[in-house]
Amino acid sequence: MRVARTQKLLTMALLTLLCEQGQLFSNITVNEICDKAMVHRTTFYKHFEDKFALLSSTLTSLLQDYLQMNVEDRLRQPMQSIATILSGNVLERMVQNQKKDEGFNHFFRKYIEEIFKQDFMELKNRGKQFSLPVELAVEFHSGVISLLVNWWIHHFEENITAEQMDEYYYLLVNEKILLK
Repeated sequence: MRVARTQKLLTMALLTLLCEQGQLFSNITVNEICDKAMVHRTTFYKHFEDKFALLSSTLTSLLQDYLQMNVEDRLRQPMQSIATILSGNVLERMVQNQKKDEGFNHFFRKYIEEIFKQDFMELKNRGKQFSLPVELAVEFHSGVISLLVNWWIHHFEENITAEQMDEYYYLLVNEKILLK
């Protein structure tokens, strides 16, 4: 119980810092997170290797609803699926506030890529047949999706819909690979 409480305190502290105007993830220190959470630094390291491990855990926590969605639906409409969990959420504020932080953006892109890689591998394990090596399809599609998410974040003010983003996705890739 104490472990869950400490992890929640650290997660909430990181979220608070990430949502503060002008506060960039790259500049946030473990000491700042610990001060905000009122947790000792050694306690932090008992739970997380570094601030990136805490960020990964935080993202996983924020994306629980998304990860519960049907894998095929997530892959058929990747941007609409992502939009359902981003819209009006603390994650949206955090991502918008961090869009100028290259370190955060790189980490977030890699995190999104990893989710989509796992999704493709799950389809393969379910017996889905691909017309090209699955590893190649995984790398390509997860890269395109993470780049689209990043582009969308940086063009948020243009009010581009999730449906439009899915159209961009299908224009960039051969939709037959996924829709077979």
